[in-house]
Amino acid sequence: MNHLQLPTQIGSVRLLEPLGEGGMALVYRGEDRFRPDGVCAVKLLRPEVHRDTELVRRFLREGEVLTKLAHPNLVEIFAFGRSGSWPYLIMELLSGGSLKDCRGEAPARLARRLVPVCEALGVAHRAGVVHRDLKPSNLLFSGDGRLKVTDFGVCFWEGEEGLTRATRSQMVVGTLGYMAPEQSGDPRQVDGRCDVYALGAVLFEFTTGQPYAQVMLPPAAVRPGFPPRMASLIMRALQPDPRKRLPDMETFGLELAQWLESAEAAGWGEEPLPGYSEQDREMATVAGPRRVEGPEQRLGPYVDALATGPVGVRRSAADGLVAAAREGDGPWLQSALERAPQGARFALVRALGKVGGTEALEPLLALLPDPFCHREAAEAVAEVALRTDQGPRALEALKEPALGSAWRWSARAALGDEAWVQALVNTWPSLAPTYRVQALEAAQQLPEAARAAVKARTADASGQARAAWELL
Repeated sequence: MNHLQLPTQIGSVRLLEPLGEGGMALVYRGEDRFRPDGVCAVKLLRPEVHRDTELVRRFLREGEVLTKLAHPNLVEIFAFGRSGSWPYLIMELLSGGSLKDCRGEAPARLARRLVPVCEALGVAHRAGVVHRDLKPSNLLFSGDGRLKVTDFGVCFWEGEEGLTRATRSQMVVGTLGYMAPEQSGDPRQVDGRCDVYALGAVLFEFTTGQPYAQVMLPPAAVRPGFPPRMASLIMRALQPDPRKRLPDMETFGLELAQWLESAEAAGWGEEPLPGYSEQDREMATVAGPRRVEGPEQRLGPYVDALATGPVGVRRSAADGLVAAAREGDGPWLQSALERAPQGARFALVRALGKVGGTEALEPLLALLPDPFCHREAAEAVAEVALRTDQGPRALEALKEPALGSAWRWSARAALGDEAWVQALVNTWPSLAPTYRVQALEAAQQLPEAARAAVKARTADASGQARAAWELL
């Protein structure tokens, strides 16, 4: 899967040079002969995560959500879908950098940038869409200087129903440092006030120079001379109890605009606060790149959060660890896995599955009996085996009579286990509805020919299983 040929053309869009990459996606400049300005950005899901149906769904839903929203400060999506095996988003090219470049700006200048962002998020919230992962790297500038909200891949959307929504409701998402406290609980209870909290954290950090999650102090205690009225606004946005927080983005934007008007009338607020140095401006944001790029510095904070944080923080840290893991990190992850408490193993195993080499297979196989991470270990074994041509060895370790344990199904399917396929079609008529759903979700990992055969034999799928069947 990692050796898939990159598409050179998607519809009328020709892919040009790469613009950047992250843990989950690659971004290229695109040229569209049918667009007036001819340029766009093409975002492609990395091939090593193509088999993760949840990540693929999360990636494509950003296109579905944003095509239903319209505001000049929301990124515009032109098209989304799949080109062969490549999930893609075609969107406007935001070439002006990110809000991270504005660290240390004067309070009035920063407020002026964020007022329209509040309006854009208010539009999303009224449409039932909550971003849930607002942070500086998701606030990008267009060529004409407008700040736009991007990356709605993990948003909560009230219009989403059925199996997909039920699955999403069990996940905790967000980024450490900007995630509201209630995001550690039931995500179905999260509303637009979590975005209010995140924007308050951004405003605190970019005006004081310190992340709120690390200092937990009022702005004036961090930065002398901080404007009192803005300090009050920020602290009301950062209330841990959402019932005591600013109630919505409309209120946040209105009060920020009112403060800005009074600051402009007084003729101040256009200079950085006293004591703000160039060194402060150059510090990395909470979610930004670190100066030292070794695995200890890059992955260590996530592992610490996995070992010490509450449940919601651990889940968010797990996603962050997987996204930050890179090729060559396998030995460090194996060493961390040996020392990790049982509650942190599942995340390290997922990361090792993403980047581990031949040497990772043995320690992953040893974790198959571990009840705290056996599913993740099985799926990681399949990932590593497919990447390192050790499929037969892995399949031999994962095989069980008939369908066997449900937690092995996705891994066995990814490895093309013919015995599992035969057991599925033989037992399909008697499978309980819950197992039908799980089996069809696992079957999505099968090679194309086997997937088609299963689809033909399970065409009577109904209810929640029907949604999984349609994805085969």
